[in-house]
Amino acid sequence: MSNCVEKITHDACGSKNLQVFQAEDGTYNGYCFGCGTNVKDPYKDRPPDYKPIIKKKSKEEIDAELAEINECGFHALPKRKLGVKALERFGIKVGLSEKDGVTPTIAYQPTTVDGVVTAYMCKPLNGGKPWTVGEGKGADLFGWAQAVEANAKRLYITEGQLDAAALFTIIKKQQTAQYKDSDPSIVSLPYGAGNADKVIGKWLGKIRKNFKEVALVFDQDEAGRLAVDKVLKIAPDFLVADLPCKDANECLMKGHIKGAFNAIMFKSSKAKNTKLVWGEDLHEAAKEQAVFGVSWPWPQVTELTRGIRTGETIYLGAAQKMGKSEVVNTLAAWLIKEHGWKVMMAKPEEANKKTYKLVAGKIVSKIFHDPKVEFDYEAYDKAGTILHGKLCMVNLYQHVGWETLKTDIVAAAQAGCKAVFIDPITNLTNGINAADANTKLQEIAQELSAMALDHDIVIFIFCHLRNPDSGLSHDRGGRVLTSQFAGSRAMGRSCNYMFGLEGNKDPDLSPEERNMRKLVLLDDREFGEVGEIDLYWDKRTTQFNEV
Repeated sequence: MSNCVEKITHDACGSKNLQVFQAEDGTYNGYCFGCGTNVKDPYKDRPPDYKPIIKKKSKEEIDAELAEINECGFHALPKRKLGVKALERFGIKVGLSEKDGVTPTIAYQPTTVDGVVTAYMCKPLNGGKPWTVGEGKGADLFGWAQAVEANAKRLYITEGQLDAAALFTIIKKQQTAQYKDSDPSIVSLPYGAGNADKVIGKWLGKIRKNFKEVALVFDQDEAGRLAVDKVLKIAPDFLVADLPCKDANECLMKGHIKGAFNAIMFKSSKAKNTKLVWGEDLHEAAKEQAVFGVSWPWPQVTELTRGIRTGETIYLGAAQKMGKSEVVNTLAAWLIKEHGWKVMMAKPEEANKKTYKLVAGKIVSKIFHDPKVEFDYEAYDKAGTILHGKLCMVNLYQHVGWETLKTDIVAAAQAGCKAVFIDPITNLTNGINAADANTKLQEIAQELSAMALDHDIVIFIFCHLRNPDSGLSHDRGGRVLTSQFAGSRAMGRSCNYMFGLEGNKDPDLSPEERNMRKLVLLDDREFGEVGEIDLYWDKRTTQFNEV
């Protein structure tokens, strides 16, 4: 998007209405409001090293420009075959030529934040580069309020604002009499396809809440196809429309109305993954020395696993009250403090306030959640400076469902989180009988594995174990087996690693013996390793230390 620089005299028409813009690459271009002409190089007569002084506009100046745009009316765009009704629906105002007062020259496309117009994207209708007046940071999907009000079953998402108006026109022209009073739900990306996945990822929860189906109606070019691929990674159930022309507006302008209508209404389909990758295409990319992932808190585990890598899922099981949550918090704190990662924690059986205190405690080796221990405010604030911007939690307590959690994970990944912790995963199957719960957990594990790859994150899954069929119970030193995990073998197939946490809480043992644990690597899909690592839980610091 271009930034306004200054207004200078346009030699061609003599008016002082040549607005100069600076593009993202630092070059300058211009648009003359006097004669409606794009000017490729407004400074061609200036010295080669000339650089204008860019003065930041005051709030009063911006408000005055917005007020001036608001005075513009809704006018048809004959060349684009867009009528007043479609433009008015989306709030697109039209600036007319200063020469004749009739010819449309600029489309002013509103940008809203939380439903309030805060800016206009100014798009020259003769092909010039657009610019923005006002503040558009955190923009809504263009046309969101109208789409929700229409209350249609399916939401259509276009790349551009005029394409949204064009698609509205196409659908209204082809609607049968039975649906003539119904409006389609159509939105556009606020700033094109470049960050489509991030924008839609942010809005995914609201989209799923309001619509049963979603169809992507992006441009039929390389940028549009790339944007579709990225969006489908976070929303693989979205439909994709294959238009007969480059975009919806071109379909309207060239008269391919019926073809476009059929494409979006009846032929939108889920993308099929039919892309084959040949070995020779990967040869050079794969010609590299394998490297360790980031370290675990325990050197022996790092040695066995070759480190923690994004794109993988790791499953850890333990009996109740054996220290599983301590491992969760230790890992989260380690990745934040040692590696600077952002992490997401979904712990539906624990209040977020407590989770924060526990992770903060791990950061500085202090106890903040026990009323018997004096609260160390200085240490707590020190932990806070490390955790700031690094830890996010699911804002739900005892009410986590898979569909909502899936959306939250995508949002966290879009926000830069590199690790996700789910503790316990069995909370996602509460109220389901054992047989169906296992099937559901297998499905979830497969989806989590795909999400880890698609979003380049590592997902840690934690669960309670089933009781052993015979022999010692887990809290008396019984061995952990993969068959005792929720989802068992099927979960193991989907995860890269499976760990068990073993220990003996026999009250006849000494406190030191009761606080000993074995972290057992049960299943390693990457390197086929197995092993046991002795850990000791220090009650003074709450840390699990390798022995």
